[in-house]
Amino acid sequence: MKSNKQRRAEIKAHRLNRAVAQAARLRAQDVRPLRADDEYSPGRELADRLVLQLHNNTYGMLPAFYVARPFTCRDCGAEEVWTAKQQKWWYEVVHGAIDSRAVRCLACRRARRQCLRNTEPGANLLREQTDRLRALGATKPNAQAEAEIEAALQSKWWSLRVVAIQTLGRWGGAENLARLHAFMAARPEGGRRYFGWERVAADAARSALMYRERST
Repeated sequence: MKSNKQRRAEIKAHRLNRAVAQAARLRAQDVRPLRADDEYSPGRELADRLVLQLHNNTYGMLPAFYVARPFTCRDCGAEEVWTAKQQKWWYEVVHGAIDSRAVRCLACRRARRQCLRNTEPGANLLREQTDRLRALGATKPNAQAEAEIEAALQSKWWSLRVVAIQTLGRWGGAENLARLHAFMAARPEGGRRYFGWERVAADAARSALMYRERST
């Protein structure tokens, strides 16, 4: 009789082999419309494109479904599988960027989180500032909060600026919404500036407005 540890190892190996084979088939096959029987095949999960569109600023194709993805852990080198269900949770519940991928196994993720928890305050200043700005979005704005948002909008870190724009959308109000529309109006259509801050700000403002419309 096999132990639970042996059974878990067998299940993990089976998932890995299936993911590798499925990835190879997807690379080899032509791009064709998804058939109804494909949508419910084992190891696949349907994607909610409406949710993905709200939280991703991309002109690329959004997935119609998720499939298990094999990967090698960046830290320990273990062969792992990012399941379709895990991807659906990451992209549609946590709202991870659609271009992001799993790079660490569960044990290494837990170890890394514990290491970050044990760091001294200020060791991860950018993350602390981002969390602070997100927390401001859940409260009513006051003079101090507005000053923090203005400072974030002038930061050299684009990620802080984007979160500040998201906070303006959560606050609402005629003045803040007008600023979001101004960001959108300044969006460049081409040339060198296409990949600059103006485009990122416009996409962030558009996402903030769409999120606000859906929440109200």
